[in-house]
Amino acid sequence: MKPLLAFVGVGALLVGSALYAQSGKLSDQEFRKLAQSHANVDEHQKLAAHYMAHAIEHESDAKVHEDLANQYDKTEPKLTGEARHYAAHSREAAEALRALAKLHQELAKEHTAKK
Repeated sequence: MKPLLAFVGVGALLVGSALYAQSGKLSDQEFRKLAQSHANVDEHQKLAAHYMAHAIEHESDAKVHEDLANQYDKTEPKLTGEARHYAAHSREAAEALRALAKLHQELAKEHTAKK
């Protein structure tokens, strides 16, 4: 019963994080357009929100796969290493995305200061 409860808990975390992250996500077309122009405060803020939304998704993936790795330690040890590897990769990606978001927030402030 515990593995089922752990799986349900991880699933709820993933769904909740994904819903939160959706609020700042842009479509691929919108993202490409803004990434090429990013000419004003609003565009930088939208890009920052987009990057943060992706960071949240990657952090959620990291949490899910770290939890799975802990479960795999008990049930399927062969899967543990790759689950931890993916969790680490997801954390690294989230860090890079947060850095991009921070840069766009700083650029938005610079545009505000120019006004």
